[in-house]
Amino acid sequence: MSGERRLLFFGELPPDSIHGIAISNHLNLGWLKSSFSVETIKEYDLLSEHDKISIHKFAKRLKNLFQVFSKSVYRHYDYFYLNYSLSFLGGIKTLLLILSFRISNRGKVVLHIHRGDFFKKYYKLFFNRIISYMIFSLTQKIIVLSNSQKSEFETIYKKTFFVLYNTVEFEFNNPNILRGNNKFIYVSNYLIDKGIIDLLEVFSRLIKMFPGTKLTTYGAFSDTELQEDILKFSSDNICINGMIKGREKFNEIANSDCLILPSWNEGQPTVLLEAMSVGTPVIATQTGLIPDILGEDYPFISIPGDRFSLKSKIIEFMQHEDISHFSNVLYERYIESYSQDKHIEMLKNIFE
Repeated sequence: MSGERRLLFFGELPPDSIHGIAISNHLNLGWLKSSFSVETIKEYDLLSEHDKISIHKFAKRLKNLFQVFSKSVYRHYDYFYLNYSLSFLGGIKTLLLILSFRISNRGKVVLHIHRGDFFKKYYKLFFNRIISYMIFSLTQKIIVLSNSQKSEFETIYKKTFFVLYNTVEFEFNNPNILRGNNKFIYVSNYLIDKGIIDLLEVFSRLIKMFPGTKLTTYGAFSDTELQEDILKFSSDNICINGMIKGREKFNEIANSDCLILPSWNEGQPTVLLEAMSVGTPVIATQTGLIPDILGEDYPFISIPGDRFSLKSKIIEFMQHEDISHFSNVLYERYIESYSQDKHIEMLKNIFE
């Protein structure tokens, strides 16, 4: 079927960008290539440019708009697939990209919303609400991360939304066998809103109470000032590392007793699914779609930005008598809802 239909993609992709959305884009395009001739326009910003405005970024955005327009003028595409950038300027960028495509092409626009806090943060501002209505009016298919999101969106926008759960890059047949050594792991970019300082502050106190407890962190640093603050916590019990990816990342998660993600805001974080896919229990925060992923009765969910709550959940985890139960529960939830087979099935229904 390859070559019969055309798809133009705009967004972030590995290896330039290493985070959940980029990996999700990469996986989706890999599977879509069996049905489409896929062309890509990569978006890439340095981690140090995160949430910052600069002339350099503005120039890149203009270049991206021209690329989308020039490609869609000279070639017909059945679909234009992109992510919704949920920031003040990101909404404008998304709108202009869609307009650049629609001006010159009759293909359908597929918009993927990867965030779980659309109505909590983005939708509150009047300007953002206006932009979202304009974007959705120009979009034929809109992808969200869960059924609860779908119901909420359809109530407000009176359009049909599609659900596509995230999945993982690699799958293993056997879940993790817990070692019971209180070996914790953090895998995410080093950003303030990922709760990394909260985690390090809590652990620096915990290791005095539980000397055998160990925390290993992996991620890319966003700026030198934050890097210096993070490295101050390095010790025999806290090992701070650079970015990790691929099978090495999965092996590290599988050989840990617990993955901790203390983020202040999230969508459907891929790293939690990665932990679930190898049967590693997690401690996470009550934000975005994390409670949906882990289940209503999952006990190890803390309050975002609340260090006392995070500390309490870590201690509760270490003192629990049957952690292997949660290992099995999370692994089964992954197989039932978030496996690659389930993901591909849902993806094909969207792009049928």
